[in-house]
Amino acid sequence: MRYIKISSAIFIFIALFSVIMPDLLHAQNGTFDAQNYAQKSFELQKKGMILLGSWATLNLITSSTGYFLSENDSKYFHQMNAGWNIVNLGIAGFALYNLSQSDPSVLSYSDTITELQNLDKILLFNAGLDLGYMATGAWLWERGIRKQSHRLKGYGKSLLVQGGFLLVFDVILYLMHSPITKEAIYFADQFEITANGFRINF
Repeated sequence: MRYIKISSAIFIFIALFSVIMPDLLHAQNGTFDAQNYAQKSFELQKKGMILLGSWATLNLITSSTGYFLSENDSKYFHQMNAGWNIVNLGIAGFALYNLSQSDPSVLSYSDTITELQNLDKILLFNAGLDLGYMATGAWLWERGIRKQSHRLKGYGKSLLVQGGFLLVFDVILYLMHSPITKEAIYFADQFEITANGFRINF
């Protein structure tokens, strides 16, 4: 009788364990799996590049039409917008192609963290460049007013708009991506990968 009770307890334990084990594994993969962070980063980058490509396409359509329908400052504003966004469209397309060819599942934990940190640095560096574009645009606009140059004024206005968009784009993307990096680093500090699995560092 006692043997039956022990066997029943073992059976119940095994049954409960088999039910909750998939959830535990899923939670572990969502928290500790390096590829999870890499995948999150990849998905965010894809969305960002799609947005950049959409902005570039919209600008190309409107500015190609606007160039022929406008004059003076506006003509050069549209001209610069079109040229600028040919580059943006190329960057977005190239980035999306590279992301489609990349496999986050092959990245190790250390490689994943390095990639995440590098992207954060690139976004902050780009934000600094964006401020430079805007400053250049303001300078061209002011110089155009002094020299009564429609071309300089149009180019300056375009750089202000395009630089402003890229600044907002890069800052928002950084604010969305940096928490992924911080979470990955946090768990990298808390859990050390060994030959036998994870070891918790207190």
